[in-house]
Amino acid sequence: MAGPGQIPGRYNLVIEGTHDTFDHRMPIEEFIERLQKDDVPDEVSVIGLEDALSDNELRTELNSAMDRRANDLEYQNPTVQFVVEGSFHRQGKTYDLRYDDQLHSLQDVFGAQIEREGDGDWLVTPF
Repeated sequence: MAGPGQIPGRYNLVIEGTHDTFDHRMPIEEFIERLQKDDVPDEVSVIGLEDALSDNELRTELNSAMDRRANDLEYQNPTVQFVVEGSFHRQGKTYDLRYDDQLHSLQDVFGAQIEREGDGDWLVTPF
């Protein structure tokens, strides 16, 4: 059975230090490259989402790569964690990440299907 923050076949967004994360950690730029090459590991923790959310170009590149590979990832069923610093905040029907005293929309990257799991320190969304 999958542990908290480790549901296969979905993107898991977890606050640093709240749940166990995978030993295999990769920066957001490497994750984008691995997505583009269709070479995402079976279990991976992606770090640096905070930077991507505040950088329009990087955010757009991440969103495009994720969108292009969604069907492949659904078939391959990896467990992908985005390990972030900050806190999650519900904004209407979607969620934001509060980091560095700013709110960053998670919908811009993950779409509107984000759901809360656990005590609010873990979100999931489909590929």
